[in-house]
Amino acid sequence: MTLTHVQDLDTPALLVHRSRLEGNIAGMQRVADQAGVRLRPHIKTHKSKEIAKLQLAAGAKGLTCAKLSEAEAMSEVCDDLLVAYPIVGEAKFDRLEALSGRVRTRVSVESLEAAQALNSYLARSGRTQEALVKVESGLARTGVEAGELRGFLEQVLRLDRIRVVGLFTHEGIAYRCSGRTEIAGLLAGIAGRLAGMRETFRQVVGIEPEVSPGCSLTAKALTTSHGFTEIRPGTYVFADTFCVESEVFAEEECALAVLVRVIAVKGDGRVVVDGGSKTFAMDRHPRRGHGMVVGHPEIFFDRLSEEHGVLLTKTPERHRVGDLLEIIPAHVCPAVNLHDSLFLREGDEVLDEWRIDARGCVR
Repeated sequence: MTLTHVQDLDTPALLVHRSRLEGNIAGMQRVADQAGVRLRPHIKTHKSKEIAKLQLAAGAKGLTCAKLSEAEAMSEVCDDLLVAYPIVGEAKFDRLEALSGRVRTRVSVESLEAAQALNSYLARSGRTQEALVKVESGLARTGVEAGELRGFLEQVLRLDRIRVVGLFTHEGIAYRCSGRTEIAGLLAGIAGRLAGMRETFRQVVGIEPEVSPGCSLTAKALTTSHGFTEIRPGTYVFADTFCVESEVFAEEECALAVLVRVIAVKGDGRVVVDGGSKTFAMDRHPRRGHGMVVGHPEIFFDRLSEEHGVLLTKTPERHRVGDLLEIIPAHVCPAVNLHDSLFLREGDEVLDEWRIDARGCVR
């Protein structure tokens, strides 16, 4: 692309500070190395092969993907992938089979019915599949409860084509915590519960399990292994409003902002920008709204419609139609998924444009 400056870009546009991105990647790799665990970052945040290559070059030992379509995209840059979302249905089994012919895959199991269906498929194909058991850690979505783990493992062990190798969690409940102390306490609690599950796994399966938690906030709090063998943070590459409000990340570590343009200024305090729910997604922080306006802590990002973002300020007269603003999304992951590319920057200079390769990969 022709190099330009931030103020020359059309809006809305995703801006990524190159030095902050590289600093976040290096920082999380240091956390993992110092704790003695592997880093298998989750690509659901950036969905970019270029950023995945930076993570792998920094020392990541593989990648985590949510859906199979993300894994299919990342298989072009990485040969060791965990598909963390449950795989259910013949169409997905066919795609997993094709993917596993190209790269090493591990999958999630947490439903006996889904595991049995996958095992039947694998019996026909003649292949054995490595799997990790998803365990519940507070979000009340999917995952095997601690009290059900022994019975679940005993049943899965009867399936001759699935080889369970460990346990994994997603402790996204950390985003409901207030401050580093509460998050550190949450991490200690999860580590304690996983220690009991690890012992159950040893007794039933007869091997030392992989133990893999996944959350950027708890990962930043990691100082020892806690018995974990790997960590799977994702949001840390960019950080966002929720990360800053958790007190685990500083605003200066936020690598991504959305560049928007003011399209209307109203005397009642509304400043309207050209990015709505199709730009930011709908997530909202209880104190900061839909995002933080860089350099303007006095502005509250109040609401979204599809193409309009409505900001509230007591000093609307400071803003003019045509002004550019940069906004750190409340939750960066779904916002990135709405865009085709991101613009790499250093200061006001645009260095490059990178495709968001796994954008829309929800199957």
